[in-house]
Amino acid sequence: MVIIVLALGAVISLIAAKGYNTVAKAANYMSPVIVLAFIACGIVALIQLDIKSFSDFWNIWGEGSDPLPGQIKYTFWHVLLWSWFANAAMHIGMSDLSVFRFAKKASAGWTTAGGIYIGHYIAWIAAALLYAVYLKSPEAQIMLANGEAPTVAPGPLAYNAIGVFGIIAVILAGWTTANPTIYRAGLAFQAIMPKTSTFWVTILAAGVATIAGLFPAFAMQLLGFVALYGFILAPIGAIIVFEYFFGIKAGIEPFYAEKSGIKFNWAVFGAWAISFGIFYFVSIQFDVFLSFLIIPAWISCGVLYVILSRWYQKPHLKNKEQPLL
Repeated sequence: MVIIVLALGAVISLIAAKGYNTVAKAANYMSPVIVLAFIACGIVALIQLDIKSFSDFWNIWGEGSDPLPGQIKYTFWHVLLWSWFANAAMHIGMSDLSVFRFAKKASAGWTTAGGIYIGHYIAWIAAALLYAVYLKSPEAQIMLANGEAPTVAPGPLAYNAIGVFGIIAVILAGWTTANPTIYRAGLAFQAIMPKTSTFWVTILAAGVATIAGLFPAFAMQLLGFVALYGFILAPIGAIIVFEYFFGIKAGIEPFYAEKSGIKFNWAVFGAWAISFGIFYFVSIQFDVFLSFLIIPAWISCGVLYVILSRWYQKPHLKNKEQPLL
């Protein structure tokens, strides 16, 4: 297993380090295979569950019950908002701009909506059906009888439905997620260390991710980690949005850090720290589901950025003989 993780990590790292063109080509080759596998898994699971009508399909979900020990009660809104914000860092967090900066027109942004529909909607319905099949297994029934929530890795679920093709699809799905993420991480590292080669800082970021993947205890906590890091990074997207749409009207200088030559923008840090700190405290203190607070944190960060920038930029702008244009 260690050898497999290291081998896959090395290949993914190399593709990400090669830059945008290589990452895009890899995604174009792999995505159709993954989509086909998602749909095939869902169809096979429906057959395994003996679904013959829409009412049979609807009855799979049941009426709900009390959560198992250590679990929270998931309502429709929990599912909706978690699904919407599972990749909050990429979408409302604007990390997708690391790729979209090459777009020739604004309509290219719709491609991320297409990706969400397939990756978060079709794939997760198929995953739920696969899990419903697993819950009928003797292994899962024993855990349920003991008051435990049955856990299973995605690989065995997909293999049970479509065999080796399922295993390949799981690997490719992780691969296509990791490639652009590591590519973004490399760009971020280079912004901190501008004299360092993009290739090598990307390899560094990928190396850290690969090492983390060697530890199952970390990898199996992925859902909780995704929710937290999305909550941490999403407010940064608000800063980009509010500066672009409201910055000039509010009297703040766009691209201020670049134009003024400052290395650290305290208005950005302050807006993020205050909004994240307050709403994360609310989540912990009052046991509020984290995904319920992403939009309030996002909006507050954007508003705070505009307010703090008006205060922060004034002394710097006054020291200039003319406005930063």
